[in-house]
Amino acid sequence: MQPRRWFDILRLRIRSLAARRRTDYELDKELRFHLQQQIAENLARGLSPEEAHYAALRKVGGLTQIQEECRDMRRINYIENILQDLRYAARTLINNPAFTAVMVLTLALSIGANSAIFSVIDGVLLKPLPYHEPNRLVRVHVSNATFPKFRLNPFDFLDYRARNRSFETLAGFVRSDVQLSGIDQPERLAAVRITAGYFHMLGLQPALGREFDTKDELPANAREVILSHRLWQRRFASDPNILGQKIVLDTIPFTVVGVMPPGVEHVGNDHQTLAQGETVDAWYPFTFTGNPANRGAHYLDGIGRLKDGVSPGAAKSEMDALAAQIGREHPGFFDNWRVRLIPLYEEVVGKSERLLLVLMGAVGFVLLIACANAANLLLARATARTREIAVRSALGAGRYRLIRQMLTESLMISLVGAALGIVIAEVGVRTLVALLPPDFPRAHAIHVDATVFGFTFAIALITGLLFGLAPALQSGRGDLVQALRESGRSTTGSGRQLHLRNLLVVAEVSLAFVLLIGAGLMMRSFLTLLHTDPGFQPEHVLTAGISLPQQQYPKSPEIISFFDRLVKNLATLPGVRYAGAGSDVPWTGYNENLTFFVEGRKGTSTSSSRARFHCATSDYFLATGIPLVRGRFFNERDTEKAPPVVIINQILARQYMPNEDPIGKRITFTDEPKEADWFTIAGIVGDVKDTPSSERAEAAIWFPLLQQPFSAMSLVIRAQSDPKLLVNAVREKVREIDPRLAVAQVRLLDQIAHEGVATPRFALFLVTLFAALALVLAAIGTYGVMSYSVGQRIHEFGVRMALGARPSDVRSLVVNQGLRLALLGIALGIASALALGRVVQSLLYGIKAADPLTFAVVSVVAVAIASLACYLPARRATSVDPMIALRSE
Repeated sequence: MQPRRWFDILRLRIRSLAARRRTDYELDKELRFHLQQQIAENLARGLSPEEAHYAALRKVGGLTQIQEECRDMRRINYIENILQDLRYAARTLINNPAFTAVMVLTLALSIGANSAIFSVIDGVLLKPLPYHEPNRLVRVHVSNATFPKFRLNPFDFLDYRARNRSFETLAGFVRSDVQLSGIDQPERLAAVRITAGYFHMLGLQPALGREFDTKDELPANAREVILSHRLWQRRFASDPNILGQKIVLDTIPFTVVGVMPPGVEHVGNDHQTLAQGETVDAWYPFTFTGNPANRGAHYLDGIGRLKDGVSPGAAKSEMDALAAQIGREHPGFFDNWRVRLIPLYEEVVGKSERLLLVLMGAVGFVLLIACANAANLLLARATARTREIAVRSALGAGRYRLIRQMLTESLMISLVGAALGIVIAEVGVRTLVALLPPDFPRAHAIHVDATVFGFTFAIALITGLLFGLAPALQSGRGDLVQALRESGRSTTGSGRQLHLRNLLVVAEVSLAFVLLIGAGLMMRSFLTLLHTDPGFQPEHVLTAGISLPQQQYPKSPEIISFFDRLVKNLATLPGVRYAGAGSDVPWTGYNENLTFFVEGRKGTSTSSSRARFHCATSDYFLATGIPLVRGRFFNERDTEKAPPVVIINQILARQYMPNEDPIGKRITFTDEPKEADWFTIAGIVGDVKDTPSSERAEAAIWFPLLQQPFSAMSLVIRAQSDPKLLVNAVREKVREIDPRLAVAQVRLLDQIAHEGVATPRFALFLVTLFAALALVLAAIGTYGVMSYSVGQRIHEFGVRMALGARPSDVRSLVVNQGLRLALLGIALGIASALALGRVVQSLLYGIKAADPLTFAVVSVVAVAIASLACYLPARRATSVDPMIALRSE
């Protein structure tokens, strides 16, 4: 062998090895074999071992250099192969525009829906709360057998704050709106009274000025206020010299000591405070007034920051011990209270977490159905491309290369669908935010951002692999010789492919059935909620809030005079049927409680004698449409000089006075009543729940305004036509009596009722939308499989009809085949829906997750849709002339 010739052959062999992607180990083994051969030849020529070794190295070349050359060739070939796959996939998809459009649109809808729901989940559940180390923040409540979550007594809070060792900072707050006056028109401000260290506990600090300290909690020093950035800009023109200026709140001068930075979010999450993230206009100090020995009143919200390393469980144990100690120091007030600590995140998110996870699961089902549909389409297309794949295999393409090519096509489709899905997600997020219930937490944090883009890209890759893997694995299998021999004749899919497509149809039907069950349950729940008697008539009713400043109206006669005069003036307006005022309006979540005792019965301050307490004028019940069941409403004779009276609701009568006539009976609100402490039951009205989704109404008591006045009341005006026409007139009547007062929270009662069912309506809309999309996709998938099956069996059907089979027999054969798949999917769907029932039970009202009627109706609908999807291909099977079908093969 000539040396140069041998060297060239070795180089060619190495290049061949590189082209075939040999590993470094195989190359090393090959090179060392040839090196040893060359050394042996040199030794035979008489060279010494050392000379023979170096001569061989000079001829063969450096092993490391050759290996690096091979690695470079592998990298270059790999990149070229990827680019070739991409170019081929793009040409293939462009040449099949109908197929590509269907695939891209199907995936775009499902990926876009997933991205939109993920945007909501990301904004509400995944993004951390906008406070320093929010995982250490907990809400502090007390609880007992009657009240699972209750506010703190202010003096109990002082003891907790002074004695605990688990909290770095413990703070309290309570909503207390104020009226800003002296600057243009009076305005009602959303305000919160806070204890010292509130902002420090949240990890916030004012942009201007300072926050409150313990000295500001003293009543003599409490005339200071911190403004929100929004109010500072809107009403004070961003005055940089605002600090130290006086502003009038509820007719009292307050000194501005601070301005918070923009975007400060409130931590509350209930109607008595403010929804989390809602804008607060002003904060002013909470003062501890009254008798420290009286621990009966609970109205302060607690929040604390745990010390680093202290777990909520350890903090709860210490706080429970403190509660027991305080209970022993102040007997008669504690009623077995225990401290309940709830992470702030959990308190803010609330029930929305379950709802969002259910929606994410629902839209995930839609994505899986879309993947199954796409896989079915690709399987059908792979069958049609059998000859192409056979030719490529015959020309040397390995199975790995074919699989990679098919996956490249599916990933390209998925990524194009994701790009379009981002646009759909952007539109979907804006629509979702507009549809969200007004009290939905953290709605301001929902938007499409980099996290959503990353999620969309990831879901596109996963989706492309999911629907592309099965067709890709199937593409390299089969008898390639037979495929080449067919030379253009129609090819049929293998039995394995047919079984896989049938399995995908079963999965689609099963997933769609689960979504249909969820939509059906939510629809029944929503209809049950709508058809439940609310206990009042919300149509044509205007509501508005009026709060009287204590300094301006310090005594009951002034309060009574103002509201009595205002209500009478409103009643004289044209178009007004009834005008009244009450401490609250229905379905706003009012839940203030009072302990009462029935005359003639032994009682203690126990859970058996608590009820919601309200205040109302004589026409309040007529204005709201709450019916009188027995007795009478309040009237003008129920003054402070008359015997005290109350009105109760039906559930209180049933619960505490069963089988008795409550009218004329007396109740009291003190353990040792005097004669003047007894209230006579004058009437019984219908039950009204705190919220529309509450399980039942609570026991309730109403006091007449003329005897027990409240300084903050809600006006309720029933109009003869459109109540919106009365808004300006109501404001004018208030200005006539006191031009310094602001009218706030002007809303229609039917708007309040509408908002009360906003959450179940939102859930119903989305789940129904996803279920409808899933049903359409499942029907398309079933139709596609049956249509493909009919196309492959045209010859068989021609033979059957040529031998005497009737068209109806052929149709029955095709429909029965498809229905077997659909019924199997429905059976699996029923089992899955029953297993997942506990997940959605908390979102339902008035029905069970295993509701038989819903399952029956959805099963009938699913069978009907599946039958239609099977019938259309069945008609095609009988529309072909038998002789043409026979000649086609």
